[in-house]
Amino acid sequence: MMKITFLVVLLFVLKNDGRLTRYQRQRHRSFQSSGKFRISPTTGVRIALPTPEQLIWQSQELGVLIHFNMATYLSDDGCTDQIVPNISLFNPYLLNTNNWVQTMVDFGAKYAVLVAKHACGFLMAPSDIKFPLSPSGEIISYNYTVDYSPVQGIDILQDFIQSCEEQQIRTGFYYTVVTNTWLNVDSGFVQNRTLKPGQINITQETYDNIVLQQLRALWTKYGALDEIWFDGGYTQSLKEPIIALLKELQPQSIAFNGYGVSSNPARWIGTEMGIAPDPNWSTGITNDGGDPNSPIFCPAECDTTLQEHDRWFWGVNATLRSLEELIQVYHETVGRNCLLMLDLTPDRTGLIPPAYARRYKQLGDFIRSCYGTSVEPTKRLTLDHSNIYIQLFDSSPVTIDRSVIQEDQTNGQVIRAYTVDVQIVNTTDTNQWFTVAQGTSIGNKKIDVWQRGLQLINAVRLTITKSVDRPVIKSFTVHLCS
Repeated sequence: MMKITFLVVLLFVLKNDGRLTRYQRQRHRSFQSSGKFRISPTTGVRIALPTPEQLIWQSQELGVLIHFNMATYLSDDGCTDQIVPNISLFNPYLLNTNNWVQTMVDFGAKYAVLVAKHACGFLMAPSDIKFPLSPSGEIISYNYTVDYSPVQGIDILQDFIQSCEEQQIRTGFYYTVVTNTWLNVDSGFVQNRTLKPGQINITQETYDNIVLQQLRALWTKYGALDEIWFDGGYTQSLKEPIIALLKELQPQSIAFNGYGVSSNPARWIGTEMGIAPDPNWSTGITNDGGDPNSPIFCPAECDTTLQEHDRWFWGVNATLRSLEELIQVYHETVGRNCLLMLDLTPDRTGLIPPAYARRYKQLGDFIRSCYGTSVEPTKRLTLDHSNIYIQLFDSSPVTIDRSVIQEDQTNGQVIRAYTVDVQIVNTTDTNQWFTVAQGTSIGNKKIDVWQRGLQLINAVRLTITKSVDRPVIKSFTVHLCS
């Protein structure tokens, strides 16, 4: 999969009843530049400030990236410039987006992004766009779409939106600008080469116009989108028109790797393996673990596959990553302050294969069973100006093997180091504290599976050992999952 230059996310605000409003209520708001920060009153350092949209985005934690398009019907994991697949191949005769969404629910996904157009050029939506061929000037329709396939008459994107809305799952579309095999486009440019079978010839100006018309249709016809992916970036000639289009249609947006594009930037973590560095900061604009000293709040997202060998589209003989590996992925993404976007890939019938659905549910079941509830203490104490948090289990010692910390980042990510210590039952000195975890970045969530393993304890203590301003802990819980 081509790596994303930026992802744009439109985030809703909450209604009084807790549900999400439509983006039209926010269209009057300004398209601001990113990079707001404050000066710490205690240390004098700059602290990057998040937008409300960034905090909401981080809190989702789990999402899916749905790879279902013409490439589903090929042996390769996507189109190349050597072949234009015949449109008759696209025939999901059992298509059911409710089936997709049930799998998302079983996994625990809070948002879903569907591939609207991938490298082949095949558009998953009906289109009324017309354009001239070169050099003849003949006007033709953009007829490499679902409406010219064996399942014509079905609006897959609308079905997807409706199915997700019924389960309150946020939605978005993936669209690649830089590749369109049908139109002989590579790296964003119409190629000056002999056409392959099935390709047609157009000018660069015509291609740019097609892109902008398709984006306008995708961003208006289907209402308020939470996420818009651009895979592979865009050409310089399209940059300003795309920014203007975003400002007009989706002004409250998060841009993935988009510092300077949106007031709500987010960044790629630098790998598609589902592993975030530790530490992973909510600040900084590089494609890695971020930078605690950056004045730019730019949280990270980790995209990865369910299938082995980095395969995104369904494959005939593809194998699945084990549950054990996916649990590790969860801990090394969500548990390291990174959103996990897991690939969801229907097969050629248009359904999620049963074995795939089971694996998604197995992972969701683990997350719910392990982290859905915590072991509640008999008493909680906060000491030393919010730097020490103690949970007591006086009446009944408990067996614990991990802890989860969430920092309140409303005024920025300020914690720079912490330790987790426990008082172990049946030791010589019951007042002695033993360190079971320590780290630096917390952010939205930090999960520590304890170095000492299972422990029978009567107290646990979180100590913030370094911060650039007064820390605020949103949540500190302990769990038994082994």
